[in-house]
Amino acid sequence: MLSQKKNEMLTRVGAGTPCGDLMRRYWHPIYPEILLDRNPVRKVRILGENLTLYRDAGNRLGLIAERCPHRLTSLSMGIPEAEGLRCCYHGWLFNAQGRCLEMPLEPHGTPMLRNLQIQAYPVQAMGGLVWAYLGPAPVPALPRWDLFIRPGGFRQIVAHRLACNWLQVMENRGDLGHAVFTHGRLFQHVLAKEGRLYEDPGARYNAAMKEHQTARAAGVHTQYRPVYNRFGFTKGRLVKGESEDSRSWTIGINPILFPYTLASGPGDGGIRRHYQIGVPIDDTTTWHFQYFCYMFPPELDVPAQAHIPYVEVPVKDENGDYILDYVLAQDMVAWTEQGEIMDRTKEHLGQSDVCVIAYRKMLEQQVEIVRAGGEPMNVFHGDADSLELEIPGNEGLAPVLGTTVGAQLDYRGNFHKPSKGGWLYIDDDADRYCPDRDTIVELYRRSEALARTKAASHEK
Repeated sequence: MLSQKKNEMLTRVGAGTPCGDLMRRYWHPIYPEILLDRNPVRKVRILGENLTLYRDAGNRLGLIAERCPHRLTSLSMGIPEAEGLRCCYHGWLFNAQGRCLEMPLEPHGTPMLRNLQIQAYPVQAMGGLVWAYLGPAPVPALPRWDLFIRPGGFRQIVAHRLACNWLQVMENRGDLGHAVFTHGRLFQHVLAKEGRLYEDPGARYNAAMKEHQTARAAGVHTQYRPVYNRFGFTKGRLVKGESEDSRSWTIGINPILFPYTLASGPGDGGIRRHYQIGVPIDDTTTWHFQYFCYMFPPELDVPAQAHIPYVEVPVKDENGDYILDYVLAQDMVAWTEQGEIMDRTKEHLGQSDVCVIAYRKMLEQQVEIVRAGGEPMNVFHGDADSLELEIPGNEGLAPVLGTTVGAQLDYRGNFHKPSKGGWLYIDDDADRYCPDRDTIVELYRRSEALARTKAASHEK
């Protein structure tokens, strides 16, 4: 458990708070780029600050104060000009540096024009997202993590707005053990209530529970540990009786990229690769999204993407009940039902929580580094391309095959196939909401057909 003081320190992200000061050393995704095509001026909120994001007629991005300093009208109603954003009320014009360029109703040469400056932050586009830096100079490089820039990927973004603190989301990144019950027993329970639970050994929920029950009957338990690297850590997993030389223990899986990203599959040979990212909007709101990058075989004719699709999905249905029949939904209900800000003074941690504890310690260490005037981890200057591919073990799935985590990867290779219940396996995951879901399913089918053709030619 944590003291109330430490819980406050690690959760609050507003300006001037210890964790808020740390978070302002990083670039943050703040908006999907495709939505600026529909409306080039948007309200945004990040780290507790209300701001105005715009793209002007010269195709330049800007992130400036929420309100015009003249009469405090929202700049989200502003007019994009050749350069900058013009307030709709009296026409004051601001550029991306926050400088006022025009006060058209004031006398020429007014000294107020020379002296007026509003809040402005650096902003860039990458991977279909708009990113912002809210911290002190010098401005670091925007880290170009692999899936945002990898050539040939077919990308989709599926997002949710969560009424809970970002740390609840992030702690789950280090928690491998929850998968058994959150994505096993709970998933079975939800489907059983709906009359949709079938004896399907290929389904993740059944595979997870079968492995767990077999292990418990044999008196076997699982150990977990963080395997540290320069960007954060991977999660080591060792089942009783396995060798401590196993890759699942020495290398681990699913890198945590500090401060709040989980990477899955960036360096392996599978099709489905993604990030889970939980952005702190404020102390009690998290913008969570899965950034999918499907790497289909180069022989396939994969549709070109002029823009990366984005969809925001509700966590509850029209009756106000949680939607729980896919994997990420089960995580999200666990996070949000911990409360807006979890009271960690009342928790009781066990041995399976070792990676949760490791992340908290890492977070506290980085807070203290910033407090002491230092630079925290994962702040880069200069080249910052495909960094996580440097993490040992990112080249393959060997550490997890034959485990509960391996079971989920196996079924994800069958996204295009129907389960025993009649729906496709893709519908057990958030991928079902991808705007191009049907295209993805078809490309999975064609990938399997291509693999069979190749296998047959090798046998000859």
